[in-house]
Amino acid sequence: MDSLNGYPRFLNDTAVTRQDEFTYLGEVTDAWSIGGVANGGYSMAIAARALSDCLEHKDPLSITGHYLSRAEPGPVTLKIEKLSEGRSITTAVVRFIQSGKERIRFTASFTDFLKSSGDTLYEREPLKFPPISECIKMPYIEGFTPILEKQIDRKFTPTSDWWNEDRNRDRASLDAYYSWPAGEQIDLFSLVFFLDTMTPPVFNRLGARGWVPSIELTIHLRAKPVPGPVLMRGKTDFVTSGFLGEDDEIWDAGGNIVAEARQMAKLRMPKK
Repeated sequence: MDSLNGYPRFLNDTAVTRQDEFTYLGEVTDAWSIGGVANGGYSMAIAARALSDCLEHKDPLSITGHYLSRAEPGPVTLKIEKLSEGRSITTAVVRFIQSGKERIRFTASFTDFLKSSGDTLYEREPLKFPPISECIKMPYIEGFTPILEKQIDRKFTPTSDWWNEDRNRDRASLDAYYSWPAGEQIDLFSLVFFLDTMTPPVFNRLGARGWVPSIELTIHLRAKPVPGPVLMRGKTDFVTSGFLGEDDEIWDAGGNIVAEARQMAKLRMPKK
């Protein structure tokens, strides 16, 4: 397994095994961690894989996670409770359990995008970034850069080099291209993970200081992406009493909106 990287590693590390009709087992690995804590989108992707196997509808449409305590490397048990099942949507709850303790509670609705039909309306233009050849890969600094950075191919636009201490800091917003290192097709479960991997946009305004643990994360998937890198924008409009909101959106190479997320997090700044 240690030889695996990128998307093959993601498939391996989000895999689940059915124990009974509504119980699945998985293994949280340290390849997707930030400071030893499993990334929230990675944990959500494990739950999404279990739900897709369990439910009649296979494609994640909406998932909300409340992060009750830290998910860490080690075994995980996923307990599923089906709430409703209709012709186009199934809704269920997942309890993400480690060492006998519920670490995360997910509520999700699943559908089948290939069978979806109806009106489509865009009220604004797709994201437009500079050519990917002009964008920048964040330098990997041992002990500073999250270890999950080794598993993805992410290139920030020239105005999103948040790690550069000598630049003007005028906005809590970041833009980046995302893909898997070997160029594999980005699937729906990859989007679930990507939606929680944007560097906290507030770092682009305040600098790379502090810790931003998720309290609640909601993701909406819109469609399966076309081949090619996706474009992701993350932004924070408000920080109040140490709590911040983050909004993220992902567009595919064909100019289609494919995923959105909103989360509430705690901005923990180092003590002076």
